[in-house]
Amino acid sequence: MDNLETVIKKHALINAVTHDGKADEKAVLKKIIAEVQEVKEAIKNPEERDKIFSLVKDIIEEINRLSFDEQREILAREYGITLEDIMEEKSKKTRVGLPPLPNVDKLEKVVTRFAPAPSGALHLGQLIRAAFLSYLYARMYDGKFILRIEDTDPKRIKRVYYDWILEDLKAVGIEWDELVYESDHFETYYEYTRKLFEMGRAYVCTCTADEFKAYKENKTACPHRNTMDKVEYWEKMLNGEFKEGEAVIRLKTDMAHPNPALRDPPLLRIIDSVPHPRTGYKYRVYPLYNYACALEDHMSGVTHVIRGKEHETNEMIQKEIYRAFGWEPPITIQYGMLRLPEAKIHKRHIRAALREGKITGWHDVTLPTIRALLRRGIHPEALKKMALHVGMTKSDATISLETLYAFNRRVLSPIAKRISFVEDPFTVKIYGIPKEKIDVKMPWIPENESAGHRYYRLDTVKENEENVLYVYLSSTDAELLDRAWRNEAIVRLKDLLNFTIEKIDTDTKTIIAKFHSFSLIPGTSKLHWVPYGDLAINARVIMPDGSLRTGLVELLAQQLTVGEYVQLERY
Repeated sequence: MDNLETVIKKHALINAVTHDGKADEKAVLKKIIAEVQEVKEAIKNPEERDKIFSLVKDIIEEINRLSFDEQREILAREYGITLEDIMEEKSKKTRVGLPPLPNVDKLEKVVTRFAPAPSGALHLGQLIRAAFLSYLYARMYDGKFILRIEDTDPKRIKRVYYDWILEDLKAVGIEWDELVYESDHFETYYEYTRKLFEMGRAYVCTCTADEFKAYKENKTACPHRNTMDKVEYWEKMLNGEFKEGEAVIRLKTDMAHPNPALRDPPLLRIIDSVPHPRTGYKYRVYPLYNYACALEDHMSGVTHVIRGKEHETNEMIQKEIYRAFGWEPPITIQYGMLRLPEAKIHKRHIRAALREGKITGWHDVTLPTIRALLRRGIHPEALKKMALHVGMTKSDATISLETLYAFNRRVLSPIAKRISFVEDPFTVKIYGIPKEKIDVKMPWIPENESAGHRYYRLDTVKENEENVLYVYLSSTDAELLDRAWRNEAIVRLKDLLNFTIEKIDTDTKTIIAKFHSFSLIPGTSKLHWVPYGDLAINARVIMPDGSLRTGLVELLAQQLTVGEYVQLERY
């Protein structure tokens, strides 16, 4: 096992760059055991197992002390592996991708749609499949992509959500060819409903929910099926002769159908207790989801509907509506359900958290909503890559935000500006500086000279005839600093200088250090830092769990503008 350290280091680096810069010991051990046959045998011996586990732990701790950029650089330099290689390999293993759409050769134009309801902010589950895949398929075939706002339930929708849907889709790069509001088509829905009555395919039902459930279970028609199936009863609903909750329009199907959901499904109901955000109290009879969906897909000439398999029953009801009118239904492509273990993805969970005061709004950083993810610095291109990665798998899938983060790092690494933030800082006094002033130049973006640099002129102070430089270090590095002190190891301030530690006072959060050199020394621990005094600004960082971390950020952070992508060094 001469090369064991090399193999451990490789897998620790791979695991680190795909998991927010922090390698996981158990995951790395699994890789080592799978790759090195001798390890499988050795771990059967308790003494050898402890040695191997200890070695893995030490190497992982060393890797986790590096910045993400340093981890990527070492992985590429020593092993010839890039983050792009890793993510592409993962995609090959897990992605079905975008298979060709059926019957495209028989169509003049592919037409897809994304139809969200303005009942809350868009979330990750809606975006990476229903929205992105419908959009990408339309672009793949040079077809038409329709954004349709399903606003036929005034009790569930709010005006602000209309705007959010448009804002969020534009923010992630989804542009629609046509924007449709279902509420613009109420008169058209009424015309089609009149036709159903004239064809003898619809009736007004005044049964209670429990009464109709009993008829449905017994596979028998309700008394109104053949007595209230005339146009005059439809007009009574429109004229206000029935109150909210007293009557619905049902489609005549087969009350003996094997699937109970297809036994005379409801099409329209009365809502006059609340105004509609766009039409006020102008209308009182509103189409239910399946009716509006079927009519809109037909009117818009939608050729392919891309939806989750949880809509199987809805699809069957919509086909019954198509059959009643003698229309050809669109082709449906179903995908499996998505689960996100790190967060509640459904709007009902978010609404409950809002009611209970557990979150600050739909943009709260703990949420998987698009506006929250964008606020956290998730790049639109990362969301698109996530959509392609998940693809059109028909089986249910569990997705992780870690995968999204990995795509995000891949996108942001070449474009995100770097700045230093030190949490709950220590003050470091470095004695023996050979200069009175130190000019330090740090790249805004490593390996991108065109992005420019941050420049600081650091003044030293005279103490006992020595030049002393003050800087701030993060308390999160306390363990590393303590180990360096005890081992008399050299520590490097990134892009600045090397020093050794002479004393650590945890009560006053002060470190006394001795200047060593300016030149980079291979193998030394590199720490990010913030200049002292007026070159530092108080700062707060909102963490993914919503908690706040306080500390200091370097002065030039004030040059950053709203909307810029930033990577905090080693944070």
